[in-house]
Amino acid sequence: MLLLILSCGGRSGSGEHPAGADEWVLSTPDGSPARTVSIDTMGMANPFVMYVRKANMYYMVGDGGNMWTSNDLRLWNGPYNVLDVDDSVWYAKGCAISAPEIHEYNGGYVYVASFVKEDNSGVVRRSCEVLVSDNITGPYVPANKNTALMGDDEIAGHPTFCRDELDAGYMIYSDSGSGELKIIRLTDNLEKRMGEPFAMFSGADNSLDIAEDNGLVEAPFLFMTDTGDAGMLFTAYDGDESVVAVAYTTYGMGHWLNGPWVAEPQPLMRGNVGGASLFNDYDGTLVMALHKDTVIAGKNKKVPQFVKMDSQFEKLKKIGYYNF
Repeated sequence: MLLLILSCGGRSGSGEHPAGADEWVLSTPDGSPARTVSIDTMGMANPFVMYVRKANMYYMVGDGGNMWTSNDLRLWNGPYNVLDVDDSVWYAKGCAISAPEIHEYNGGYVYVASFVKEDNSGVVRRSCEVLVSDNITGPYVPANKNTALMGDDEIAGHPTFCRDELDAGYMIYSDSGSGELKIIRLTDNLEKRMGEPFAMFSGADNSLDIAEDNGLVEAPFLFMTDTGDAGMLFTAYDGDESVVAVAYTTYGMGHWLNGPWVAEPQPLMRGNVGGASLFNDYDGTLVMALHKDTVIAGKNKKVPQFVKMDSQFEKLKKIGYYNF
């Protein structure tokens, strides 16, 4: 199975390096004590969860870029800073972070996210970057401090990370300008991209049975069913409603880059939901994490939700909401 808005400044989103020590110590953004929040009251878009068996702990990141930890998926402690970003990169100051994901790769961890920054002249840059760490809790440092991963004119967001059968790393992202999902291959050290991005999937030319005039697709996440079929979750829009949909390719993993990807006619989840990804819980149950628009105390929030899934029979199927 392929699993997977903060203001920044200085060494943004970082924990602390104690004086005279190399150990990374988790800390909250404002230095206040960590708090415990129930998942059904937490406001967070694009939740992404990873379970680490050795620590018997769940780790979750989402919009804002911070990390939360839990041992039961219901109560979460945080938020914790996990990024160590200095002034050598364009997104070091005055930026916003959204849709982060964490993936294991080559014995370490990869953190991909959308970064948005407005300069003094009002020009807004929206792009994706890759950070790396030896530990899941960071510090995550830029894979490349010398150049940006993407050009100033590329409008990129909602990235995910994946690898092929040769362990080559790729980043898939949504191009807001074209409404397509695009893919770029990364060098082995993840510092640079190899070649130019190309379109991987377009909502405008597919079989998904939603509003024909709205072809925007975003928030990709790749997975494989137990039968070895490659699939991809993504967020689409049916008029004003956001939905989670799924597409499959007839080629096995390793040839999925070229597709063709064909969307299932009906969305997997409806009800103003989005940002879906998959993880396995402590007993191996396949779970989908996503956000859903929810009214709490009279205010509309995007709240993380967990849904049990099944992938035994070629297609991903929803079983029901997760019981804690």
